[in-house]
Amino acid sequence: MADKPKDIAQAWLSMFASAVIAGDVEAITKTFLPHGWLRDLLTFTWDIRSLEGQAKIASYLDGTLSQTKLENVRLDDSFPLPPAFFPTPQSPIEGVEAAFVFETPIAFGKGYFRLLKDYNDSWKALTVFMMLSDLKGHEEVDCICETDASPIPWSDIFAKRKAEIESNPHVLIIGGGQSGLQIGARFKQRNIPTLIIERNERLGDSWRKRYPTLTLHTIRKHHELLYEPYPSNWPMFTPRDKLADWIEQYARTQDLVVWTSSNIFPKPTYDPAQKRWNVVVDHDGTPVEIHPAHIILATGALGAPRIPELLDPEKFKGEAFHASRYAGGHLYAGKRVIVVGACNTAIDVCQDLVIRKAASVTMVQRSSTCVVSKSNVARKLAASWHNDRPPDVGDFTFASMPLGLLKKTFQSQQEQMWAEEAELHEKLKKGGLKLNMGPEGEGQLLLVHERLGGYWLDKGAADLIASGEIKIKNGAEPIRHTETGVVFSDGSELPADVVVFATGYHNIRETNRELFGADIIDQTGEATGLNEEGESRGGYRPSGHPGLWYVTGDFAVNRIMSIPLAIQIKALELGLIPSA
Repeated sequence: MADKPKDIAQAWLSMFASAVIAGDVEAITKTFLPHGWLRDLLTFTWDIRSLEGQAKIASYLDGTLSQTKLENVRLDDSFPLPPAFFPTPQSPIEGVEAAFVFETPIAFGKGYFRLLKDYNDSWKALTVFMMLSDLKGHEEVDCICETDASPIPWSDIFAKRKAEIESNPHVLIIGGGQSGLQIGARFKQRNIPTLIIERNERLGDSWRKRYPTLTLHTIRKHHELLYEPYPSNWPMFTPRDKLADWIEQYARTQDLVVWTSSNIFPKPTYDPAQKRWNVVVDHDGTPVEIHPAHIILATGALGAPRIPELLDPEKFKGEAFHASRYAGGHLYAGKRVIVVGACNTAIDVCQDLVIRKAASVTMVQRSSTCVVSKSNVARKLAASWHNDRPPDVGDFTFASMPLGLLKKTFQSQQEQMWAEEAELHEKLKKGGLKLNMGPEGEGQLLLVHERLGGYWLDKGAADLIASGEIKIKNGAEPIRHTETGVVFSDGSELPADVVVFATGYHNIRETNRELFGADIIDQTGEATGLNEEGESRGGYRPSGHPGLWYVTGDFAVNRIMSIPLAIQIKALELGLIPSA
């Protein structure tokens, strides 16, 4: 038996390719472990799927494999990571992982597989990831180089392109944050005329308007913007204002067409015969009518602030407001502050208040919280998003792991995850904080995808909790204001001059329903969270209404999932997908 990872990978891929090209579903399933996974982004259907187990994989391929006509399946010699052994959790046996490429009559694709030995000592697939990467004849270009053979000034070239897009965009992206801008950048490279609108006066203002101590909780390589790496001296964890300024310049350097101070008027209408939207945009006070084929909602997953309705709010003589309005702890020096909530925003606000000399700071924890150390998260992220490699390598290898399998893996590693945070958790328990490792034991990383919250990354606040500088109140809900404080459901009362509600936000669907109308939004599914296969319930796939798309997720998700989104948009334009 060959013992080099490339030989092992080549032998398995030869069997897989032969079965695929022959259209033999049974032979394909035999190349998988009984509990193996296939994750597919548009290869066999125009959908995004994750299938667990040989029976589900066979059912998925039956009827679609013969139509796909895969060919030229081979190891990807250009991928930065060659075939290699990888350690497996709770097992002394190493696996083998490798990248591969393939083609269909209409597209190029790429994939990634992980192999383990079965009970017969044969190499079988634990995971196989396949995605279309380009439509033939419509490949993504490396650069748009109109000036290379033209004497026309670049400013004139861009002005012409901008005017054409503004008058007739194929796609309208609502939201000029990192999601909207990265998708716009991807679409530009794939010749999809795209107009981006942003309600704020400046790009980046959605970050500038958040609490001033906000710093991203992922490492810089994870949250780079598409095509544009940060300078080598960029901080490991990016501060709010620095990110806001980078986003603003990103639109310029990527030559994106963006309207700021712009919103759509309620309610756009869709013409199914023309397959176009009728949209009026308030562009800095001027109404402009446009007719895009697609609208992409890149407005994030957060709707209006959620504030608990306490009784007798008029009695309270202090200030009570949502954390979205928190402008910094310097305003509350010498004040007694209650912060309702126990996730990232809440702990950042509490820590800032202590540093800024609030008289007292009490965090109200209404349910247990997953708390992990920033250093551990950084170490784990760096395993995928390595500082010496482009972020798309990490995006691809991480995407190749189905989240359903990742969840089961993390659930099996509960003891290890708790042990890694033992020192941190001891400080938090001393202050009375209640802890979990996710409601289902799935760990902090899965909470990002499943709930967009329910956790915090510690940046020194644990020491403040252990010392009592941040006090913890749990086991009771705030129910009523008094003149000088808050009464809780257990009958206790805490004095306060300020109450900050770090209690999250309503579902974005409610905001979208007001904007588009119930008749449109009620045809769509949920925009956030994961379905039973571990895939996004609504992001980057048909929403349920023609020409309307949701995008969600963090920087890394935006980068890689902008590829299947762009391919679907282009395939619809070319008539490769039945009208949706």
